[in-house]
Formats: sequence, C-alpha cells, structure tokens
Amino acid sequence: MTKIKYMPHDFLKDFKDAAVNGSETYIEVIKNRVLEKPEHVVFRFLNDGVNENESLTYRQLELRSKALGAKMQEYGKKGDRVLLLFPPGLSYVASIFACFYSGFIAVPAYPPRRNHKLTRLNTIIADSGAGISIISRKVYNDIERNFADDEKLKSIRWIIYEDVSDDDALKWADTGIFPGDIALLQYTSGSTGNPKGVMLSQLNLLYNSEYIHRTFEFNSSSVGVNWLPIFHDMGLIGGVLQSAYLGLTNVGMPPTAFLKNPLNWLKAMEKYGGTTGGGPNFGFDYCLEKISDEDKKLLDLSKVKTFYCGAEPVRKPTMEAFSKEFGIETRQMYPVYGMAETTLIASGGYQSEAPKYISLKSDKLSKGKVEIATDDYDRKVELVGCGHAWMETVIEIVDPGTFNKLPELNVGEIWVAGPTVAKGYWEKPEETERTFNAFIKNSGEGPFLRTGDLGFLNDGELYITGRLKDMIIIRGVNYYPNDIEFTIQKNSADFRQNGGAAIPVIKDGKEKLVIVQELERTALRKDNHDELISLIRERISDEYELDVYAVCLIRTGSIPLTSSGKIQRRQTKYDYLNKQLNIVKEWSRGEAGEDTAETASSIVPSEEAIKEWLISWIIRNQQFRRDEIDLDKNIMSYGIDSLSAVTLEQEISGKFGFQWHVSSFMLNPTINKLAEEGMEIYKEGLE
Repeated sequence: MTKIKYMPHDFLKDFKDAAVNGSETYIEVIKNRVLEKPEHVVFRFLNDGVNENESLTYRQLELRSKALGAKMQEYGKKGDRVLLLFPPGLSYVASIFACFYSGFIAVPAYPPRRNHKLTRLNTIIADSGAGISIISRKVYNDIERNFADDEKLKSIRWIIYEDVSDDDALKWADTGIFPGDIALLQYTSGSTGNPKGVMLSQLNLLYNSEYIHRTFEFNSSSVGVNWLPIFHDMGLIGGVLQSAYLGLTNVGMPPTAFLKNPLNWLKAMEKYGGTTGGGPNFGFDYCLEKISDEDKKLLDLSKVKTFYCGAEPVRKPTMEAFSKEFGIETRQMYPVYGMAETTLIASGGYQSEAPKYISLKSDKLSKGKVEIATDDYDRKVELVGCGHAWMETVIEIVDPGTFNKLPELNVGEIWVAGPTVAKGYWEKPEETERTFNAFIKNSGEGPFLRTGDLGFLNDGELYITGRLKDMIIIRGVNYYPNDIEFTIQKNSADFRQNGGAAIPVIKDGKEKLVIVQELERTALRKDNHDELISLIRERISDEYELDVYAVCLIRTGSIPLTSSGKIQRRQTKYDYLNKQLNIVKEWSRGEAGEDTAETASSIVPSEEAIKEWLISWIIRNQQFRRDEIDLDKNIMSYGIDSLSAVTLEQEISGKFGFQWHVSSFMLNPTINKLAEEGMEIYKEGLE
C-alpha cells in the first residue's frame, strides 16, 4: 500500500494574510482577527429576511464565546460533546465558536418543533454522548415538558443562552487547542435510524476554509449572503466559518424567509453589496419560479461575483435560465461538489471560466460508458462539470466492485483523499474503516474516502452521474434516478420541481420502476391526472426504453426531504410499500399486465371537518390534549412558529385541495375563524 503524501500544515505558507499565515488551528485565526479588527461586523442576521435584527463584531463574538465557554467548563471538560439547539440566528453562531474556544466538540442540531417527534434528536444525543447543551430559552421551554418521561433529555446539563452573562468571560480558561482536535460532529442529513456524526478536526476546518478561499477567490471585502440553515454543512462551513476565517462579512436569514419569498435573499444581496451566495439547485429553480419578471428586472446584482450551486445534482437548464433571467454572466454560476465527509467542498472550477457542460448518449451512460452525443442524437443527457481538485486534495474514479482505478471517461465511484477528508464517523470504527480507509487495488494508493457518488473525469473536470446506493438496475442496465426525475419534471408545469422520486421495487423477483411525483397546488383539482400519468409513462419509455410499473401523483409538499432539501428516496420507497403516501391519483400495472387506477377519495370540506382536522393536527404535532384546545384561542399559542406554520399551511392545503396561506394564521388566528375562511376559499373555487 502506498500512502498518499501531502503536507497538511504547509498549505498556508504562501498566504500573505497575517491573521492566517502560521496559524495551525481555526481559533488561532479568529484570535488574530480580534487583534487585527475587533470592531469589524463579521455577522449580520435578518430574522424576517428583510430587517437586520442582530449583528456581531469580532470583539463581541470572542467575548460571548468565552462567556459560554466558561459556563461549559463548569459542567465538563475539553473533548466533551455539546448539543446546540437554536432556531436560526447569531446565538447559534456564538455557541459554535464557544465550543471551539474551549475545546468542546460542537454537535449542531435543529430543534424539533414544539413537542414534535424527538426521535432524531434522541438518536443524536445517544450517538454523540452529549451531556451538555447550549439552548435558547424558547427552545428549552418548548421541549421541557418531555424531560420527565425522557431519560436522555433528563440527563443533559442545560445551559440557557440568555442566562449567561458576558461577565462570565473572565472565568474562561484556555485549555489549548491543537490541529488534530475534533471541533465538531456534523450529522449527515436524513440519518435518523443510524445517525453518523462526521468528525471534523480543527485542521479539516482550516484546510477547507483555505480551499474555499482559493477556489472562490474571496478576499476581505467579499460579502456573503446566505439563507441556508446553520446546522447544515453548507450554511455552517461555507457561510459562517468562511466569513470569520477571511475577515469578510456574512449576512444571514432563516431558510423560512427564503422559502416564503426568495426575493428576500436577492434583495439582501443587492442591499448589502453581496458578492457571493448560493445553495442547492432547487433554490435557483425556486427563484426562477417564484420571483416575477418585473422584480427580476429591477434587481441590481452587479456586485455579485459568484452564485455557487451544490449539495444535489446541478442542472444545465437551471444555470442557463438563472443567469439569463437575472441578468448575470454565465461564468458567475459556480457548480461545486462536496459533502460533510470532505468537510464541505471537494472540487470547484476557475472563477474566470463559465461552467463546463458535456452532452452524452444516455443509453450508453446507463451501461457505464461515456460517449459524446452529437446534436442530432435523440437520447442524450447533459451533465454539468463540478470543477477539479485543488491544493493537496486528490480525486480518483474507482471501480466500486474491483477497487481498480479507472481511466478518464469511465463511470465509477468518486474517491477523495487529502486534508479535507474528515477523521471518520464518531464511535463507528467499522463504518469508518470501510468508508474512510479505502486503497486502490491496482496502484496501492490510499487511504481514500469512498463517497458513494458515481461520476467520471474528463480533462480533470469532475462530472457527477448519480449515487451508488440509489442506482436502479433493470435487466442489467443502470439508471440514475435523478435523470429520470428531471425528465419527468421538465415535461409539464403541473409537476413540482424537486418533488419527485424514481424508486425500484421488487415484484415477482424482478426490479420494477415506480414513479412518485408531487403535483403543483394549481394542479390538485384539475381533471388531467390520467393524462399526466400517461405523459410520465410515455416520456420514460421514449427516453429510457423502460416500462413503468406504477405512478403515484401525490399532494404538494408531501414527499420526504432531508433538512437540506434533498429527496429521501429510501423513505419514499418505504412510504410507497407501506401505503403511506398522500396520493391524489395512482396507477399501477396489474398481475397480468392490465392497468389499474385509483383516485384519492375526494374530501368535501365543511367547517366542522376543517376544525376537526386542525384539532387533530395540534394534538399530533404539538402534543396538546384535546381538552386543552380552545376553538376561539389564538392558534399560534399552541407553539406554532414560522417554520411549523409553513408546514401546517402545506398540509392543510394538500388535505382539502385548495390554496391556503401562512398569513391566514395571523389574520384569522383561531380555529373557528380559520374554518370559516377555509369554506369561503373553497366556495370561491367552485364559482
């Protein structure tokens, strides 16, 4: 075996910034920033997506971090895990740095909605062994009633953020932080049953921050504007930590502010002179869909250098449409590739170049072959390049069966090595060995991270084709679900973007294809559902020569997603097999090949039906007893915040088949008034 050689402590030697040059830990960089420009505002936050409600200078950040750190030191020691539970905001940011300053291992998490399911939270507590939590007063009050019946929560030492005084900073003790120390555990999105905490060291964070600096060509005058959740790797490392590292300014907002109105994000870019921002592909599609043509023309995005796109497959039509409709240059669209296991970013291109695209024969790609498609080839797929490896990072394409390295233009598993790769999974030695310690058989090089992603290299450019575990294999041919989903969604405005899943099921011992696709709200009450099912079957047959076994058209907003907006295909498959999908119309092929169709039973709303549904929703999601619910009491008093209001709006609109809006819960805040309003909306729709 041949160990890959790189110099993990030398990558900053040619960086002229005095705050960074010579630093061996992330905290050394931050301490230098405090000495260099203590009053520089490094973080701003817009709680409603429009108005700035809080900010932090470097001096304030250090003071708050030391005060919280001193409180943690009363309850534990360096290396202990600390659960962070906050809604989006700068309290979250200060708590993360508090862990760094004091040598505690941060465990970022998102608080469950008031008394909602605690399954994921409990699994993270159990897996990480967190015995301390820094938590906001509101979140603590929301979950406190569970303490008596929940041993895991009962055992935690709770530090309420608002109760910690800045004067406590005087008690803080420097425990000594080293490059190999674990800084945080990043729990991968969607990992509930078997949570995996990715161990990220100080060195990982420092290296990846410099990696981003070089690929994005950031400088101290750059301004990042982000809507991504802080507990997610792209929001935390790409947004929060990168800003503190380089001495630039970061403007944040809650994801709900973006989802309610994506114009908030781009208006903030304009207002604060944002030079960079981004997110998954669906975020750009969402802007294209929800922002009016007039608003698009009025925006001034002249200061923007980079719109980065990653975390899910990047689509050429999205990149081209966004740059055209928002009046920016194509080269400003910046596809990247990475994951929590590579700290964040693993590959990126040159800022001066436009994204690279390649058009391939889709029928050959399904067999693992990469062949360029000519313009007149009728079965082709266009892929977006995600750049190349930088610095000491190495990317190879490897046959997942033989572990042999593959030449360019061959599809295989993407393997990554270098200082950007995490230390492994917390207290999971077997999975760590299997995933982080792979060696290439025909060269002996290693160790590599096995990403589980499939792709190929072309002139050093990385192209992603899919996920190894999501691969659909029918009659020996490989199909990528994200390609099938995209094929469907581009063929009708009635299909919701990023709202479908192509899943394999076993029938009669053979793998069959099932399509689950959300409808747009405007399509729920249309009478064209049979035609939409036929369209799906025809398109899949034409593009892939595949016979679809079943199609499920489901209600808007009901497909399972991870916290970062990715489709949870395995959960969707589970819901399909267990008949738990929120189906509007279903078609399947019978035993003898005959077609069977089933329509969801039509729900005729009434005031009483709406009231009963709202009461049941509050009991189920907010865990109140029926006798605690008053039909004339403000519904927000049952612990419904802005995030859960969006969820409630989606579910009730899907249930009764007509458009509701979050503002209804403010204007008609009682169950009785909401039921009255619902019937008015329903009757208007019948006219």
